[in-house]
Parts: sequence; structure tokens; C-alpha cells
Amino acid sequence: MPLLIAPVFNSTTTQPIRIELPNGYYLISGADRPYEIASRYLRNEMDENKRIFDSRVSRNSLFLVAEHAEMKVTDDRPWIEEIENKLNLSALHGTCSIPYVLTITGNMCGITYLKRSLDGSRLEFDESIQSVFMRLMDHQLPSLAFRRYALSLEKKSNEDQLLDLWIALESLFAPDGKKGEITYKLRLRMAYYFGESYAQRQKIAEFVKKSYNHRSEIVHSGKVFGSKLTDEVNTLRLLARATILNTAMHGITLQEMRVRLDELILTGETYTQRYAPSYFERIIL
Repeated sequence: MPLLIAPVFNSTTTQPIRIELPNGYYLISGADRPYEIASRYLRNEMDENKRIFDSRVSRNSLFLVAEHAEMKVTDDRPWIEEIENKLNLSALHGTCSIPYVLTITGNMCGITYLKRSLDGSRLEFDESIQSVFMRLMDHQLPSLAFRRYALSLEKKSNEDQLLDLWIALESLFAPDGKKGEITYKLRLRMAYYFGESYAQRQKIAEFVKKSYNHRSEIVHSGKVFGSKLTDEVNTLRLLARATILNTAMHGITLQEMRVRLDELILTGETYTQRYAPSYFERIIL
């Protein structure tokens, strides 16, 4: 039976795991065979620096594995990318990637290069991340926000990351805004979504206004901020991630969420007080 093995670069686990996934796939760590096969065939064939393999893949890394009678990597590529993106969405810290896929039939091995391996701190796949990941496998995610969140991890510059994250946040909070209204709606809706007090809401609204102005400067004048944007981008990532997770886990549509936020502006209540969501990550600036 042909075997597919995809090392999850820059991931690690504290104990052996095996997680059954749809489509005949499973995630495994702590097993000798996936590591030995990947180490044997991939280390010397990588398009990138060969030392990257040893620094980012070990026996304790995650490996995506599948056995298929007829295996076509091109057909499964969207599924493999979805697994990578959901792993990264599940973790507050750390960035993993699946840049190569190995297909093994008998003594023959084929290597498919999917993408450049992503940079970032190591993703430690512990029980809490595993719990979020498994729940994500059962939920539909807001597609545009999820895609742009994932794309932001691939970008090198802070400016490009900021643009991707603002596209994600606009699609979540203000796709109905016209020119001149978008910043206003983003400020109010995000302030009431995350803020529990007037002081918190004011701080969020000020952050949104400042950051969205940076977005406009980058788009319209090509301004480069460099490292000055690092903390801002990290905050935007937290806000986007929390909103994607909250809406998916709670099982409400984005339109329903926006209607709720407009109601809160009139009542003055907090989101969790009024709607008691079953899952809610709060970001405090």
C-alpha cells in the first residue's frame, strides 16, 4: 500500500501521539518509521539548506501520514494545507509548516515540494493545543479570514503581515462598511467584542484607529515601518485568531455576530454577559 509521509516542520510533542483524521490521514509523533523515512530521503534532497531538516524535524515532531491505494498529492494538497493552517491557528505561540510530502511505494520514494518552510518559534503541540485542534476539525471556519490569517504567517515583512491581518479583520467585523464607514464600524464593533469596560473599549478603539491608519499609509503611499510594527502585528494576530476561533467554536455566523455587536452598542452590555458563548477567548490590550 502506498504511504504518504509529511513531516510537520518546527513542531514538537512531549509524548507520543496518534490522532485519527478524516480522509484516511492521521497525525503521529514518537514513531521511528516516519522519522527514519523522512530523514533518509528528504535530508539530502531538500531545495532549502539541508541543515534546516535537522533543526526543524526530530522523532518528536508531528508527522502527517496516510495510506492510499491510489495516491495523488496534487489532489490532497488543499487538505494538507488545511491541516497546517489549523495547527497554526490552534496555537497561541509557535509556527509549524508542511513544506514537503513524501510518497513511498516499495523501495521507491517521491518528493513533492509544496512551499517554503515557515519561520517562527517552535510549536509545542501539548494537550491544550491538541484540544483546540480537534475541535477545529469539526467546525466550519470563516474562509476569507482563515485564509488571510494563514497567509500572514508566510509573509516576511511586517507591512505585508499587517495587510493580510486587516483583510481578515475587515471580513470578520466590517464587510458591510462603505468607504469612510469601515474604520468607524471596526472601532465600535471590535471595542464591544473584546472590551468589558469603558476604559478597555476606549483602548481597543484607539488601537484600531491607529493601526488602520497604518494600513492605509502602507496601501496608498507605500510607507515602510519595519520593526516598529512588530508589536502591532502581534496584537492584530491575536485579535484575528481569537475572533476566528470564537465564532467557529460557538457556531454562529459572522452576520449574526455583527448584529449582536450592533445591539451591544445600544445596550452597553459586554458580549459575554449578554450572549454567554460556549467558547470565548478574550484579548486585553
